[in-house]
Amino acid sequence: MPQIEKDWRALIVNACWGGFLGFVPTAIKAVQIATTQYSFDGTYILTQQTGLISRKTTHIDLRRAKMINATDNLFLGGSLSVVENNGYAHELPYIKNPNAIAQWLRTAAEESSREAGDVRNVLIS
Repeated sequence: MPQIEKDWRALIVNACWGGFLGFVPTAIKAVQIATTQYSFDGTYILTQQTGLISRKTTHIDLRRAKMINATDNLFLGGSLSVVENNGYAHELPYIKNPNAIAQWLRTAAEESSREAGDVRNVLIS
């Protein structure tokens, strides 16, 4: 009488499917990083563009910045947080060397504010 045995070949398809599904979040994050662009006009406007299908453009006036903070995480990468005088905060993800960039933007914002004659809008931190 033959013995009924288990067939483990179905596990191969499940392993392949699991590997594919594990790749999907990585691909989505790669597209998000690739479609995020930053530009600085050299005076006081920082521009962030995001999106693949519908582009969102945000212009940040650094003369209105109260704080520019940097966060650097081993797994998530670097990001900047720009808080305006009115309390509105802009989060800028996927920044390489965020501490150096934050210091550079702070200096540019202070110089721009001084050139415009706004001596009371000096960055606190």
